[in-house]
Amino acid sequence: MGQDLWAMDGGSYDPLAVFSVDADADDGDFDESGGQMGPHADPLSKAAFAVRSADVPAGQRIEELFAALATRRRVLMGILSFLDEPRRADALQDKVDELQEHDVSVYSGYDYSLLLEEAGAVRKVDADGGEFDEDAEQAPDVVEVDGARFYKPTDGKQVHWALTDEGRAYLEADDPLGRLAALLEEEPQHRRAYAGMLALCRERGCSTEELAAFVDGLELPEGARRHCSYFARKLELADALAWGGGWRTTASGERGLASLLADDDDEGLSTEGGE
Repeated sequence: MGQDLWAMDGGSYDPLAVFSVDADADDGDFDESGGQMGPHADPLSKAAFAVRSADVPAGQRIEELFAALATRRRVLMGILSFLDEPRRADALQDKVDELQEHDVSVYSGYDYSLLLEEAGAVRKVDADGGEFDEDAEQAPDVVEVDGARFYKPTDGKQVHWALTDEGRAYLEADDPLGRLAALLEEEPQHRRAYAGMLALCRERGCSTEELAAFVDGLELPEGARRHCSYFARKLELADALAWGGGWRTTASGERGLASLLADDDDEGLSTEGGE
C-alpha cells in the first residue's frame, strides 16, 4: 500500500534505470527559463547506474548513487537534510517539488526515495519512527451517521521516510568547500574564471548571457578557454553556484570566495571580466 501513495503515470517508468552526465563534457548550453539545456537538463541520457546488491556496503552504494546522479546532487542532499527527522511521503514530495522548482527533472519524490532506499541512505518508517510493516493490515475506520455505524475505507498506512545511519553519516560528511578546493587545485588555470563568476553572482542573480559575456572577456591562458557552461557546471557540482531563476553564489561559494579565492576576487574580476 505504501508505494500506492506514489502512483506513477502509466506504471511503466522504472526509476531504478538511473543515468548520469559526464561532468567533464563541454557540450550542452544553458537555458534562461529552466537552467540547463542539453544533457544536463535530463540525466536520463548517458550510462546506466545499476542498483548494487545488498552485499555491497551501504556507504559504497550511496557514493555510487551520488556519482551516477552528480547533476542531481543538490536535490539529493536537500532530501537527506529534510529527512533529518521522519517525514511523511507527501511532505517529501512537496519538498522535492520545491527543490526542483527551477531545476527541471524527470525524477519525482517517489523516484528519489526509492533510489536512496536501494542505496541504503533512507528507510521507510511508521509515524512513530519505528519499522514500517509492509504486510500489516489496517482495519477500516468506523463512522456513525444518524445512529447507524458504517465502515469507511482508509487511505492505507502512511509511509514516512527517515535517514539510515549510513545516510546520516554521508550527510554529515558533506564538504562542499573541500570540493571547491579540489576543483581549484585540479584546474589552477581556471581560477580567474571561477573566482570571477562567483563574485559576479554574489550580490544578485546573473543570466547566462551575463556569465557568457564575462567569460568571453577573460584573458585566459593558452588552451584554457572554455564555454561558460563548462565553468558553471563545475561550480554547480561543487555546490558553489546554483540556478534559481538566475545563477547565484551559494553559501559555500561565498566561503570559497572569502578563503580560497580571496586574492583572485581582489583583482576586480566581478565587474571587469578580467580587464
